Amino acid sequence: MTTRVELRRDAGRVSAATGPWIRRRQVARVRGAGGPVTLAEVVDHRDRPIGWGLVSEAGDIAVRMIAFTPAPPPEDWLPRRLAAAIGAREALARGDRETDAWREVNSEGDGLPGLVVDRYAEDRVIQVTTAAMSWRLPEIVAALAPRTSGRLFVTTTARAIAREEVTLSGRELGDAALVRPPGEASGDAPLSFRERGLHLQVPAPPAQKTGAYLDQRDNRERIAALAAALAGDEGGALLDVGCHVGGFALQAARRGLRAVGVDQSEVALERARDNAVRNHLVERTSFVRGDLFTPDAWLPEVTAALAGRTVAAAVVDPPAIARARKDLDRARGALARALGPIIPLIGPRGVIALCSCSHHLGGEVLDAVALAAAPAGALTRILALGPAPDHPVAPGHREGEYLRVHVYQRR
Repeated sequence: MTTRVELRRDAGRVSAATGPWIRRRQVARVRGAGGPVTLAEVVDHRDRPIGWGLVSEAGDIAVRMIAFTPAPPPEDWLPRRLAAAIGAREALARGDRETDAWREVNSEGDGLPGLVVDRYAEDRVIQVTTAAMSWRLPEIVAALAPRTSGRLFVTTTARAIAREEVTLSGRELGDAALVRPPGEASGDAPLSFRERGLHLQVPAPPAQKTGAYLDQRDNRERIAALAAALAGDEGGALLDVGCHVGGFALQAARRGLRAVGVDQSEVALERARDNAVRNHLVERTSFVRGDLFTPDAWLPEVTAALAGRTVAAAVVDPPAIARARKDLDRARGALARALGPIIPLIGPRGVIALCSCSHHLGGEVLDAVALAAAPAGALTRILALGPAPDHPVAPGHREGEYLRVHVYQRR
């Protein structure tokens, strides 16, 4: 018997234009066997077909749509979509001989909700964030293992375990994959890769996201180049707050700037320092331990590390601080207070890049933060950036547009 998800009369419009998620409040009933192994037919309250989706028994999202068609997708829809996504990334990567790390699968953006695959040279990291995809891990690994000459990691997030009832145990993956649950030290060698002229390493899973925040790759290069242009021959500096393993800072140092990175994780800072050594950039870089939201504690050390250089660009990349709409006011105020002491470090005509990886912390909120943090008229927005093109977003899926980077110039 085909499992059917019947929507409520007041479910509202559900189509590709409204995105692939169906909330639990929109569902009237589920007929037939449910659970993460199920590919269910979705119908409206009049029994008219809407499409097919993966059912979730936990969390707010009840169904993640796979197809908005009357007929079900083919049985091999998953390996087909994997192959299509990887082929699309390989096409995007052609001609970039200085980079061998990119996102191969971006969840809903590739029609594979709950699945992310990042490639680091010959290694791959699979991250599953829904029970439906964790149940399909044997099929996913079977499709990716022949394509992977290095290591194939499988991981998830603590949030997915708590909210979506994801489990990595009990999956028959054989020796093809290295399963690394969150919170367990693995001892694996780091992931090594090249990014736009830099030779980098990030910790192997379990780690922050899948390792290197590849969505910021193009922004790291673009903002470093902008900082170098603004500094001119005077020898300016870039301040990278929330630097992780040093991406923005190292790209700036490669262009001759003094670069100072700040992060609250000593593990990340150790890797950033190692990356500076690997790229012969030690003399141009300093890395300071500190929390973005307590700048007074680390600003004296940063000022000393700048060695009199004027900051041509500052990058502020906070963690996800607004996971729900109710968090917005608190997050906006905290960010504005944190930026207050940083902005005076930036020279005239210098820039500050303010990043958000929270869907609810959108561009209009970033603008509000900038207005609150600086005197009236002191900042003007010159760029609005997003993720690299290997992070596609399904049309209509507003929640997939999570990364915003607004660049403001000081007047």
